[in-house]
Amino acid sequence: CSFTALAAASSPPGVIAGSLAGHGVATLIAVLGGSLLGTFLSEKIISYIGGSLFLAFAAVTLVEIATS
Repeated sequence: CSFTALAAASSPPGVIAGSLAGHGVATLIAVLGGSLLGTFLSEKIISYIGGSLFLAFAAVTLVEIATS
């Protein structure tokens, strides 16, 4: 359900407040999770993991494009 459709079917201030709250919670989890990972893993290992995930997602996207 898109933001516009939800706002049209519901109270727009409620949709905006819920969206802001959800984004805030997701950001908080990302920041705390990153901080926690930073205490256990070195920056170099995190970079390797991030690069590997980027390449994996790129490969999956390439396969999906080629097969469609």
